[in-house]
Amino acid sequence: MSAFRIPRPIFAGYAVLLFIGTHWPNLQVKGPVERSDLWVHLIIFGGWALLAAACGFFGPVFSARNLSLTWLLAVGYACIDEGLQAIPALGRTCAWDDLAFNTLGISLAIGGMYAMGRLSR
Repeated sequence: MSAFRIPRPIFAGYAVLLFIGTHWPNLQVKGPVERSDLWVHLIIFGGWALLAAACGFFGPVFSARNLSLTWLLAVGYACIDEGLQAIPALGRTCAWDDLAFNTLGISLAIGGMYAMGRLSR
């Protein structure tokens, strides 16, 4: 399954777009259900973790080392990203439930990759 590895510039582009999107002043996500933004948090941070793990920054893509260190990196980044939204000039909201959904998305992505790696052996 080494073919799953993606080029790092793809991850870098996604990461830049995510940073811009999460720090765009006064951006609000409205959807068909209340707090649709939480589902967006889950998906976009899960995507960030999936792409980061697929880069294999910490070893073979599906190795426990790569997946666990990517999870730590992703959760750390999610904390920083959410904390930066507390800057008053951005007009954004720093919230625990946003961080919880960021972490849930990251955990689901990394857990799915772990399962995929185990099944491919």
